[in-house]
Amino acid sequence: MAKKKHECPEPENTERWAVSYLDMITVMMCLFLVLYAISQVDAGKLAKLSKSLAAGFNQSLQVVSPLHTTSGLGLLSGSTSAVNLGSMMGNDTTTAAGQPERIQAMAEASHLNQIKQQVEQALAAAGQTGALQMRITEKGLVLGMVASDTYFKPGDAEVQPTAQAVLAALAPVLTGTPEDVAIEGYADPNPQYSAKYPSNYHLAAGRAIEVLIHLRNGGVPGSKLRTISYGADHQTQVEAGQDAWSLNRRVDIVIMSRAKDSVRAMLPEAAKQLSQGLPQAPTGPQTPQIGPNAGGGGNAPETSGTSNQTGKNGGTLRSEVRTVN
Repeated sequence: MAKKKHECPEPENTERWAVSYLDMITVMMCLFLVLYAISQVDAGKLAKLSKSLAAGFNQSLQVVSPLHTTSGLGLLSGSTSAVNLGSMMGNDTTTAAGQPERIQAMAEASHLNQIKQQVEQALAAAGQTGALQMRITEKGLVLGMVASDTYFKPGDAEVQPTAQAVLAALAPVLTGTPEDVAIEGYADPNPQYSAKYPSNYHLAAGRAIEVLIHLRNGGVPGSKLRTISYGADHQTQVEAGQDAWSLNRRVDIVIMSRAKDSVRAMLPEAAKQLSQGLPQAPTGPQTPQIGPNAGGGGNAPETSGTSNQTGKNGGTLRSEVRTVN
C-alpha cells in the first residue's frame, strides 16, 4: 500500500501590503510630476494662445494669471508669480477696453487735471491768474468765464479786454489738446432785447460765437469748435440784483471728454479723489455748478448754424457753428 504524501502547508505571506504600498508610491510620484510640469509656464506658448483668443474674439485681452505654489519636497518653488501678457507679447494688449470703468475715470480725470494745470500756467504767464472758474464735470473740463468784473456788458456780445486777454492765453492750450471744445453762451435774466438780439437766446449765442471767433483767430482749429446757446436758463444765482446778473453774463468753454458715457458719469467723483492728493492752484471765484450736459460733436465740412427757439421764456436755443481750416 502506497504511502500517503504529506503536503507541506503553504507559509503565510505577510508581505502582501508591499504591493499596495508600491502602487500608492507610484501614484504619488505621478501626481508630483504632473504638479511640477503644470507649474512651469511656457510664456511663449501662453502669449500665442492669448493672441489667438484675442484675434478670435476681435478684441484686446488683459490676462493676469497668478500661479500660487507651495513648498513641498523640493519640487515647487514656494513663490507667487503673475503673468502679464501685455509685456510678454511686446505690444499694448493692456488697453482701456480691458480696464475697469473706475480706473478709466481716474485716468481721464488725471488727463483733464493736467490740461487744467496747463491752463493755469498759461493764465499766470499772461498775468490773468484766477481769471477762469475751472471744474471737472460729467462733460469734461469746464473753463468758466465767470467773474464779478464782467466779461460782457449788459445786452451786448462784444468781448471785453479782460476776456480778450484770457482767450489769447487760452488758445495755444486748446490747440494742443485732442478733445473737441464746446462754447456755451449764457445771458442774465434781465430782458434787454434789441433788433440785433431779439431774445436772450440770440444774445447768448452771439457771445458764444464771439468767443469762438477769438479762439479761431488765436490758432484753434475751427473743426473742433462748436457753440451752444442756453439763453437765460441755468443761472448761477437766483437772487435778483446787478451782481447776480453780471455773473450770468458769461461763457463756459468746455473741453469735452472723449470717454464713454458711463465713465464720464464718474468724472466728478474721480476728480474729487484726485484733488485730495494733488496741490490745487487758485481758480478764481467759486460759484455753483451750472449748465446741463453737452453732447459730443462730429466734424462738419462748412460753417453752418441751426437754431430751435421755443420762446423767450423757456427752452434752449442750440446754435451749432463750425469752421474749417
